Amino acid sequence: MYKLIFILNIALTLITHSKMADVYFAPSVFLNHGGGPYPVLREKYNVEIGDGLKNVSNYVDLGRLKAIVIVTAHREENVVTISSGERHPLMYDYYNFPPESYEFKYDAPGDPVLAGRIHDAFKNADIPSALDDKRGWDHGVFIPMMLINPKADIPIVQISILQNQNAAQHYNIGKVLYQFRKEGVAIFGSGLSYHNMKEFDNARPVTEKEIANEDFDNFLNDVCTGDEENRKKILLWDQQKGGLESHPLGEADHLMPLIVNAGAGGTRPGKKMYESVFLGKFKLSGFMWDGE
Repeated sequence: MYKLIFILNIALTLITHSKMADVYFAPSVFLNHGGGPYPVLREKYNVEIGDGLKNVSNYVDLGRLKAIVIVTAHREENVVTISSGERHPLMYDYYNFPPESYEFKYDAPGDPVLAGRIHDAFKNADIPSALDDKRGWDHGVFIPMMLINPKADIPIVQISILQNQNAAQHYNIGKVLYQFRKEGVAIFGSGLSYHNMKEFDNARPVTEKEIANEDFDNFLNDVCTGDEENRKKILLWDQQKGGLESHPLGEADHLMPLIVNAGAGGTRPGKKMYESVFLGKFKLSGFMWDGE
């Protein structure tokens, strides 16, 4: 009898470990989503950005993902707000673009159960959050996803950034989201590693030859590809050379998703998975953490 119980326990352990081995430890990935709908429309200055988004599938095993959490720069709230509907319409939150960009479709399912669990996880971490089953997905969600996964068959939960743009709070949001990576849920941050609208408007792409944000891009590369302790230096981004030129104070919404990704990165160093030059002058970099 005892021998039978012993054999059954071994069998159960082997089955459990086998199932655990089948679970994909999903990555934390920072995406540069480009200018409005232009990456999908393949506007000439957004072609490299669009190609970078298409190539995400070379780094992420999409077929093994249970869901994708997307932290978007285009939704700022007083508390972390989580999309919780079965389906969400699209918000065409850009203006004066070609008519076809207002007809885009991306009908991926939501995941109300996962949204509820994320809400509970934030509650346990004393981070105020709210569920929202009504508001549509903004272009920080559907534009990159149209290129990353055109089949739209992976459930998506959209998460807002905070209006306060507090780096430490966004890093802690990422630390909470880390646990879901163990279940095959990828954490995508959707923003831009450089985002200064005034400089974008003044750029002369035909004649620009010098990279404007080399120092700050090097800083991001150092912290994102360094160990966990070094990575925390991203909390001091605004004290770095070129930091406030790259993300003016109060306008750092597009950097906050990267800080969330860094918080969700785990203990191992990240890697640079994407680099391009936008408008002939601004270096954009994408990063990924795929280890525990």
